Amino acid sequence: QLRAELLLARHMVFASDAMKKLALLVYRVAPKNVSVLLTGASGTGKERIANAIVAGSCRSDRPFIRFNCAAIPRELAEAELFGHARGAFTGAVKARPGLFRQAHEGTILLDEVGELDLSTQGKLLRVLQEGQIRPVGEDRDQLVDVRAIAATHRDLKAEVSAGRFREDLFYRLHVIEVKVPSLDERPDDIPVLVSHFLNLYQERFGTGPLIVPPPLRERLLTGPYPGNVRELEHRIERIVALSSGGVADDAALAEPSADQPEDASLFGLRERVEAYERGLLVQELVRCRNNRSEAARRLGVARVTLLEKLKKYGI
Repeated sequence: QLRAELLLARHMVFASDAMKKLALLVYRVAPKNVSVLLTGASGTGKERIANAIVAGSCRSDRPFIRFNCAAIPRELAEAELFGHARGAFTGAVKARPGLFRQAHEGTILLDEVGELDLSTQGKLLRVLQEGQIRPVGEDRDQLVDVRAIAATHRDLKAEVSAGRFREDLFYRLHVIEVKVPSLDERPDDIPVLVSHFLNLYQERFGTGPLIVPPPLRERLLTGPYPGNVRELEHRIERIVALSSGGVADDAALAEPSADQPEDASLFGLRERVEAYERGLLVQELVRCRNNRSEAARRLGVARVTLLEKLKKYGI
């Protein structure tokens, strides 16, 4: 159990019994060369679970390729996964090996696998069953040795019943299912996650320790968090970036009302960039023991530019 928790703790922060049970399952399945299906709501950390599985596997020192099935047009997914020959379609000016070929002897993560169209699902099934791919425009198969980890927030059984996902592919991927619980199912993790993200963004933004007033801490600890860990992290990032005077700002959690103009958002791109830039300046000054000339050199800016930014951020 301790080995299991240490493996998962390299990739996730947790304290709940639910995650300790999940850690043991990950530890047991990681060394086995079987397909794994990661299920759970968006923002629960499925990709981090995949990282832990790979780290605990015999393929940990081999390629680990990630592919988001929802991030590319369906007509290009096949070429991206299996490769293509030169001239196979418009724009194919040179041959590409494809992600499965790049992952040879390693692991591929098929994130949001439920978004693949039925045609590509059929070709994926052949790869998983026979270990062979055929690049688009080629007439010969290529052998590949790849362990597949798939992830989805969809109910694939329901997708199978609706005819949107192949039943044979579902069972090929569903050798081991690892269901990642939502944050509502593991409330004991919220306090440790809050502390973790506060420390992370205080260091990143160079704000120093923040005092979190009890009402704000209560709101953070009770949620709700429909977006799970991802939503919690973004809330903490927002609070730290917009707080000043060493006290966390409760107003940072306020959402702009519908009648506010877009530029009235409390946490737009400019605020994010400035908070990150301030953190970089503080970190570099610490490394250079407040030698501003050396900090400017390391940052690649003129000393006068550095002084202007320090004045701007009150550093």
